[in-house]
Amino acid sequence: MKKINFLIITFAVAVFMTIGAPLRAEETVVKVSSDPWEPWVMGTEGEVASGGIAVDLVTEIFRRIGVKSETVIYPYERCMIQMKTGERDVLLMVKKTPEREEFMLFSDVAATDPQLLYYSTERMDGFEWNEFADLKPYTVGGVQAFNYGDLTQATNAGQVKMELTANDSQNIKKLFAGRIDLIVLNRSTANNYIQQHPEAKGKLKATAKIISNAEFHFGLSKKGSATGYLSQINATISDMKKDGSLNKILGLN
Repeated sequence: MKKINFLIITFAVAVFMTIGAPLRAEETVVKVSSDPWEPWVMGTEGEVASGGIAVDLVTEIFRRIGVKSETVIYPYERCMIQMKTGERDVLLMVKKTPEREEFMLFSDVAATDPQLLYYSTERMDGFEWNEFADLKPYTVGGVQAFNYGDLTQATNAGQVKMELTANDSQNIKKLFAGRIDLIVLNRSTANNYIQQHPEAKGKLKATAKIISNAEFHFGLSKKGSATGYLSQINATISDMKKDGSLNKILGLN
């Protein structure tokens, strides 16, 4: 009888280890989303991101916490829907707004990046602006579901005309084709584009006035499985700022 009981217990333990271990491993993978946004996030929509500043940053943060993360690329509007439904856990480099706080928790600021208006020197012989009324004769290109702070508010109030596309690359193409007059870009995005397309140097130029000094956070879906990591994420961001590793990843060293 003792031998039979021992065999039953051994079998039960083996079944638990076979079934339970993969489940525990699966639970430790944080599902991260982002749109394709060079140099922050690189890759193809619907696939795991191939690299980028934000991908390197979130990977290092969760590595230090002791959790795996996987970043998959989707259109930005879908990323927002995923945060509302809890289909994915974390959204990279997102600005905090009261509307978004209804369905996301936000980490401390992970990075800052100025947003500016850019124009084509082939189509404009210099351009500057002081207030949103100066933009009324022009069509400004932006990205769907992206928040541009005061510019978004001015657009909603009818002060600025904006045409929205799926990503910055499409806007840059439209700008050079003369289909829009100005585009909103983060400085890092514009600099990266010029590095990747040397022929654009001197042709893609920013205005002096900054729209906003964008502060980017990690957004955690309130319905996702990563909300319990928020305090650890913030502590890790603080540690990485102190030890210089955050600036190293951001390319600010």
